[in-house]
Amino acid sequence: MTKLLTPHDENELMMLRSLLEAEGITYHIQNEHFGGLYPGLNIFAQNERVILVDESDYDRARVVACDFLKAMERTSQGRPEKGSLSTIRRPGYFPRNTDTGA
Repeated sequence: MTKLLTPHDENELMMLRSLLEAEGITYHIQNEHFGGLYPGLNIFAQNERVILVDESDYDRARVVACDFLKAMERTSQGRPEKGSLSTIRRPGYFPRNTDTGA
């Protein structure tokens, strides 16, 4: 198997796993269950997961991963992709606090 990439966090890992499964790409997560061996905090940076794919699927997996990472980069820069969901508010509109404290 060939190293595809190392996700930044657990959410990115879950999304990439889902995308690879949807494309029918065989993968393996190195250190997938390591954080469950010991009780306490699961610090992702110290329990680095690595996504490995079959060499025959590497090119397809790379395209899937690159597309996902580019989409994440676009949304983090505040420029949502066309067709993505966002909240639209009137200019000067601020939500009212309806909490009565009860």
